[in-house]
Amino acid sequence: MNDSIHILNLEAYVTPEVQEVPNEKFVSYGEDNDFYQVLIDAYLNSTTTQSIVKGVINQIFGEGFDALDSSRKPNEYAQFKSIFKDKDLKRVCQDLKLLGEGAFQITYKGKKVNNVTHFNRETLRAEICDNKGKINAYYYHPKWVDYKKGDKLTRIPVFGSGAKNEIYIIRDFIPTMHYYTPPDYISSLNYSKLESDISEYLVNEVNNSFSGTKLVSFSNGVPTTDKQIAIKNEVLNKLTGANGEKVIVSFSDSPENKTTIEDISVTDAADVYQHISEECTKKLLLGHRITSPLLVGIRDGNNGLGSNSEEIANSANLFDRVVIKPYQNMICDAIKDILSVNGISLKIYVKTLMPIEFTDTEKIVSEEQREEETGIKLSKNRPLFDLDMQKQYSNYLIGLEVDDLENYELVSSEDATNEDINTDYESILNKSIELAAVPSSLPLAPSDQDTKVFKVRYAYVEGAKESDYDRENDAPKGESRPFCEAMMSSNRVFRKEDILKMGSDGVNKEFGHNKKPYSIWMHKGGINCYHRWERRIYKKILKKDGERAGGSGLGNTKKMNVNEAIRQGFKLPLNPKEVAEAQILKPNRGAYPN
Repeated sequence: MNDSIHILNLEAYVTPEVQEVPNEKFVSYGEDNDFYQVLIDAYLNSTTTQSIVKGVINQIFGEGFDALDSSRKPNEYAQFKSIFKDKDLKRVCQDLKLLGEGAFQITYKGKKVNNVTHFNRETLRAEICDNKGKINAYYYHPKWVDYKKGDKLTRIPVFGSGAKNEIYIIRDFIPTMHYYTPPDYISSLNYSKLESDISEYLVNEVNNSFSGTKLVSFSNGVPTTDKQIAIKNEVLNKLTGANGEKVIVSFSDSPENKTTIEDISVTDAADVYQHISEECTKKLLLGHRITSPLLVGIRDGNNGLGSNSEEIANSANLFDRVVIKPYQNMICDAIKDILSVNGISLKIYVKTLMPIEFTDTEKIVSEEQREEETGIKLSKNRPLFDLDMQKQYSNYLIGLEVDDLENYELVSSEDATNEDINTDYESILNKSIELAAVPSSLPLAPSDQDTKVFKVRYAYVEGAKESDYDRENDAPKGESRPFCEAMMSSNRVFRKEDILKMGSDGVNKEFGHNKKPYSIWMHKGGINCYHRWERRIYKKILKKDGERAGGSGLGNTKKMNVNEAIRQGFKLPLNPKEVAEAQILKPNRGAYPN
């Protein structure tokens, strides 16, 4: 081959280099330890890649993470929502799709998980494995491309190490990729770069009016190879890139030795560029496993939305099963692992963005499966707490929020048992005691069980689990009742008078004998109900002079130990044992006696 001809080749994409750095404890990722930045640049500079990645991220996160058993385990569910914030979960979804891995930072308080936040995955590099092949920690640096030997690195142990702060890495398994997992679209990454280059070139073409391809010839002899390379680099610096110049200045010692520039014409150049652009889009959609461009907001220009709606529905279901669900499952498994440290076991799932019309509901056999597939909590094919039920329960569910009791001292959370059966609390209702239907920022009305110092309220809580009831393995299963769902999710405390009035007003009477009003106080949600009433006791705050602080109801109350309250003269009110007993645990499961 003639050494005086130089050919410029497009660089083919190769798998990112992973290597242990000599005299360092971390493992680099990419040729210059910058592969994450390569992925981010491809996302920022390729229109198609950005549209696809954003669309997939939105579907992975859906409408947020939830739990199928939230109503049966309200306390565990509340802890889950407190530990994991939506913004952190959304960012982990983004890293998992864009970078191939996501990271949670876990902070402990004692031996319990106190907080879980997103950690920027691109700022972490794996520690070299121990002799058992285990990665024990990751090193943090704010910008690895600028790392210099001797820079201070922060070592963060992995989940399960026992440290106060840990890192949980979410990643898929790929053979030979022990330290890092590249994203699933890695095989199409070069098309992101190609699309970016085409875009940059066309913008430069318009701005500089410079022909797409040219042959530059020098007719004053053939210089040495080193000189040829130097001349070639100088020409490339002038004529390529976004800042190629319009005017070429050439110097020669005679007209015979002038520099000549010849166009290498491209037939139908516009068609060529369009073909390359369309090919990039197709390959990127294929690399990201997009079953229909419309799923990520890309129109292919062939059909309207209505003309192929069945195809779109089928594509959406396939895309959700094959692409989205695996991402969601990885994150849900990570959440379950972390929650297990606190002894929390929930059925975590993602509320889908997919239109319910696209969901194949014919194969759904349970309410939990329906909720998981549609992302909607359903009961008899309707939302559990619809407008009609809001109206029915509104007088009882606008009492004081439990979360608003920051200045109240909880004396006890106990079974509401041993009530004096001779006390006629039903007659108290005739005294026109006002129901505690006031905004949560105001104190509740006083109760007959209150004293000047101590206040008594009741919370609707879980009284039994399915595992507690195994009488001949015939524990009733099915959806939770709307009344119980509403009470459990209300997170409120009530006076005894309020609970008695619920019964006399006929709340949940459809579960009473012959659909007649019954005592909510004694029988909660009716036959087979898993809930009970739990007594909560509060004590008045004392001012500096020793006097009781003012305020009615629960106003200006605070927590104290129940034994201390008894020593101070408080006599616990007595309730029937049935109040604190779940119907499902009774011999007849709470059925009306025949």
